[in-house]
Amino acid sequence: MFSKLKWCLLTVWNWVSSHHGVLSSAATIIAVVLAYVSLKSSADNFAKQLEEQKRAAQVANVAYFVSAVSDAIVMANTEQARLERFIVSRSQLLFESLNYPPLIAQVIQFLASNDLAYLFDTTRSFENKKSLSLAGKDLSNVELKNITFQTTTLYCVNLENSYLADIAFDMPESSYVNFHNVNFNKSKLHGARVFWGNFAGVSIERSGTELDRAATFIGSSFIFSNLRGLRINKSSSQEESLSLSQQHEQRQRELAQLAGMLLQTHSLYGSLIDNDLAAFMLNQNPAKYKQLTDLEHLLVLDSVAKKDLESRRKDYLEQAKTVAKERNWNKAWATKLERWCEK
Repeated sequence: MFSKLKWCLLTVWNWVSSHHGVLSSAATIIAVVLAYVSLKSSADNFAKQLEEQKRAAQVANVAYFVSAVSDAIVMANTEQARLERFIVSRSQLLFESLNYPPLIAQVIQFLASNDLAYLFDTTRSFENKKSLSLAGKDLSNVELKNITFQTTTLYCVNLENSYLADIAFDMPESSYVNFHNVNFNKSKLHGARVFWGNFAGVSIERSGTELDRAATFIGSSFIFSNLRGLRINKSSSQEESLSLSQQHEQRQRELAQLAGMLLQTHSLYGSLIDNDLAAFMLNQNPAKYKQLTDLEHLLVLDSVAKKDLESRRKDYLEQAKTVAKERNWNKAWATKLERWCEK
């Protein structure tokens, strides 16, 4: 027994002696890995703490802003124009410091709840100040309620995955806006000129009347925009519970509503819509569908000067060919955002 134990110990000793270099290297590697893991964990914790502090500071800034504006409204003993200039200047400074969409949404909602949403109206003339703008704002994954934005510039606004209840964008100028997967609840984009907008996967809730839903995009023009996956009260779980014939019937009813909605727009030139929806619109109103997809009609709508007609026509024709397929549109969309919207 003792001799066997002695033999085992000698064998282990000899192996360790002959592999000392390998073991040293392995120990070094293990030590480095453990040190890296520890360092990364510390760095992650530090980054998390910094992020929490940053968010807390921004929350404090919003609270201070709300307090200051509330005091100014309650205690205002100056002319309205001066009060408006104060609110706009403070709002612009705050917006520049915020990078959390929910906080930006809270500020917008606060202004609207105090009947100040009109300050976003870019057609108003303010002496010695700028009007408020939503341009460049990240409002993804937020909820906005009961606000009317009049002739507001929507440039590079990101509303992806957001919920809009009783929101009206009245005659906005819009470029490179992201409404991907937005949920419209009695909300409207009225009289807009949407140039390169992402409306893929937008869902229109069955709230309100059918006439209300039909007016969702009334008078708007969608140019080189993605409207694929447009749905009425989208619910995959609900669809899965239906038979194939029931799904077909439901889709036909949905197509009728969506067609009625898009046939009230002014242009769909160069835009992507689902094939069955395009076919339904063409069958329902061939003349109107042809007009919506006609370049010459769009050039008239845009009041393009005679001297610029040929160059604009050539440019739009080339862009339309480029984005005819969705994968090409997605690639072009990413390029547009990188060029025009990334700071």
